[in-house]
Amino acid sequence: MSYDTTRDAEQLNQIEYAIDDFIVRYNNSAAAASARQTVFLFPGGTGARLKRARKPYKDGVSGVQTFSYDDVWLTPFTFAFPDDMRNLRMKRVAPGQYRDKDNHIIVADGAIGYLGCTPYAGFTTWCDEKQLDWFVFGWDWRRPIQHAGKFFVEKFLPHFQARVQAGCSNADPLKNFSLIGHSSGGMVVNYILRKYNQSFGASLSKVITVATPFYGYAAQVHRWFEGESPFNGIFNQWRTGVIKVICSMPALYPLHFLEGPLFDLHQTAFANDPDAPLNEYPSLDKTNPMVRADPYHPKTLGSKRRYPNGTSGFDHAELERGRIIARYLAGPFNPSTLADKFYNIRGILPVDSTAGNTSWDWVPPTLPTPIKDGPIPFPGDDTQPAWTARLVTLNPITVKHWTVAHMWSMLSPKVQAKVALILGV
Repeated sequence: MSYDTTRDAEQLNQIEYAIDDFIVRYNNSAAAASARQTVFLFPGGTGARLKRARKPYKDGVSGVQTFSYDDVWLTPFTFAFPDDMRNLRMKRVAPGQYRDKDNHIIVADGAIGYLGCTPYAGFTTWCDEKQLDWFVFGWDWRRPIQHAGKFFVEKFLPHFQARVQAGCSNADPLKNFSLIGHSSGGMVVNYILRKYNQSFGASLSKVITVATPFYGYAAQVHRWFEGESPFNGIFNQWRTGVIKVICSMPALYPLHFLEGPLFDLHQTAFANDPDAPLNEYPSLDKTNPMVRADPYHPKTLGSKRRYPNGTSGFDHAELERGRIIARYLAGPFNPSTLADKFYNIRGILPVDSTAGNTSWDWVPPTLPTPIKDGPIPFPGDDTQPAWTARLVTLNPITVKHWTVAHMWSMLSPKVQAKVALILGV
């Protein structure tokens, strides 16, 4: 078995206990057979728990290799020691093919949590109250969005369906099901609907995104230069290593502010948003605000550039792949009837507190942080500006409430009420 097939097999093995739990809940549910529907929840970026194999995969070994795992994301030690973060680093070995650091396979395992508490526990409790059959699908948020969607449809769903039918008197959990994606998880469910709609037909009822950055957000471009402050160390002694880890993750490259041509295409729609108008391109040059600093079409100015040099690990090939998938996920639905299944929920806090644009300086040979968020905050959920959390070709479902802070938006009673209306429960 190859590295990829071994990793997929290990990922399925890791999910087995969660399927067992689903079967128990399914059999104990009092829901009427005619009213049953399954809901798959995709956590946001960094919201899924990751485990790392204790020993490396070995090339050229015949037969099946088996592994045991330790938590690598998120643990109490992640903040205090650099190794957990460094072990998340990836390596591209061929176009679209990646391996984990030192060939130690990493798999996803539900949602992150501590002592049984997760940002999604309140939502799954709500699903129980509404007699929805739920499953939290942990996905590896480092890997390309396309990989997560492909694994879910081609590997996980057939396995899940067969296991549940065997354990639930042949009841089909996919007879009526919906996908809900929180934050970056919404990018995955968007991809699944567009790419695999013909595989599901009417059995896929609804696809719902909550606080999903369809057109990117300000924080991503900071990371290439600044790392992540909780993991950089008290004196930033680990920042360089953290930046290299971040630059190795292909899933992060589609999260920049949208490319200029896409903004131009929908400029009127952005400006006419009654709750969160975007009147100008959100990434501008620091010195000359008449010049766009398009993150997907970076230019140079003499010896200066937009992105850090090669020693940081920033990957321009991944940037182009990110542009392509971001454009695909923001494009028209084909067929157009798919839009009838697609719903965007976005949150707006009572006080504007979200970065919705940036200024971007040129990078000289040394690398100070060239990114500065705009001085005037935008309507949003403290992370995603509201203008990015909906496809401009669709009408968004806007929730204005203090409970819609980004990380906890799936716990918001106001958001849950909107989901209930969409699902008809």
